[in-house]
Amino acid sequence: MKAGLLLRQISEQFPEVKWKSYRFLTHGWDHDVVILDGKTIFRTAKDSRYRNELENEIGLLHYLKKKVKVGIPEYDYVSEDRTLAGYRLLEGWELTPFRFKQLNSPEREIVARQLAGFITSMHATPKFIVRKFHVKSSNQQELYEELTRTTRKLVFPRLSKKDTQLIESYFTQLEKTLHHNFRNVLVHNDLTDEHILWDAKNKQVNVIDFSDRTFGDPAVDFAGILEYGSNFTKHVFDLYRGKKDELLLERARLYFKRVSLYMMKDSLQGFPCRFGQGYKMFAKRFGVQHMRRNDESDRLPNRQLVA
Repeated sequence: MKAGLLLRQISEQFPEVKWKSYRFLTHGWDHDVVILDGKTIFRTAKDSRYRNELENEIGLLHYLKKKVKVGIPEYDYVSEDRTLAGYRLLEGWELTPFRFKQLNSPEREIVARQLAGFITSMHATPKFIVRKFHVKSSNQQELYEELTRTTRKLVFPRLSKKDTQLIESYFTQLEKTLHHNFRNVLVHNDLTDEHILWDAKNKQVNVIDFSDRTFGDPAVDFAGILEYGSNFTKHVFDLYRGKKDELLLERARLYFKRVSLYMMKDSLQGFPCRFGQGYKMFAKRFGVQHMRRNDESDRLPNRQLVA
C-alpha cells in the first residue's frame, strides 16, 4: 500500500486524528506501518492472511493488558472494517544485542525480571481465551517437514557441501525435539530484539508486534532472547514461573538456530529479507568458520524500527 492511500484512509476513518509529519514503513513482513508525528502508529495488513486477524489481535491485547506488567500496544483507533488500527507509540529503542551490552547490571536484572514476568503471564493464558480470539495452533511436525523440504530444495544449491552437512546434522537434532513432552501455551512467537523495546528513562520493557502469536511450544519465547547470551536466557528461565520441562532450553537453542534457515529460504520465496542476511546469521549461530562471498544483493540492510 502506498503512503498516500494509507494516510487518506486514516483521515477518512478517524477525522479527529491530525498530524504534521509521518514516517511510512513498508519493510515489515506482515503490515504496512505509518508513524504520525512520532507519537501514533497505524497498522494495516499487507495481505489477506493477516487482514482478518487484526480484530482478534486487538481483543487479545486488551485481555493481556490487564495481565502483563510490560508495556504492550493498546489500540485507541479501530476502523469499521477492522483492517486499520492505531495505538500510541510505546517508548524506547529496540533492545539490540549491542544496546543490551551497554546496560549496567541492575538494568539487565530489570530486563530479565520483566521479560520473565511477561513470558510467564503469556503462557498462563487460559485456553478459553486462546479459543475466543482464534489463536492458531502450531504443529512442530509440520513445521519440521516444511523446513527440511524447502531448505534442501531452495537453500542447499547455494551452499557448500560443508554447510549442507552441518545443516543435515542439525536436522537430526531438531527431529528429536518432536518427541519431547511439553504443554502448548499462548506464545508471542517472535520475541526478538526487533520487538523488545527498552525505555531507559522509565526502566521499562515494552513488547510489540503480536502478529505471529500462536498456541505452541513455550520454548519459542526463549529462543529469541538467546541473542542476549545463554547466561542471560538461563537467568530469565530461572525467573520464569510457568510449567518447565528439562528440555525446554535445549529446544530454544535449536529454534534459535532455525531462524537463519527460515531467513535464507524465505528470501528465495519472495519475502522482504536477503539471502546474505540469513547466511550471516547462519554462520554465526552454527559456528561456521568459513564465510561465503556475498554479492551486492546479499548485503545486510540497515536496521530500522518495525512497529
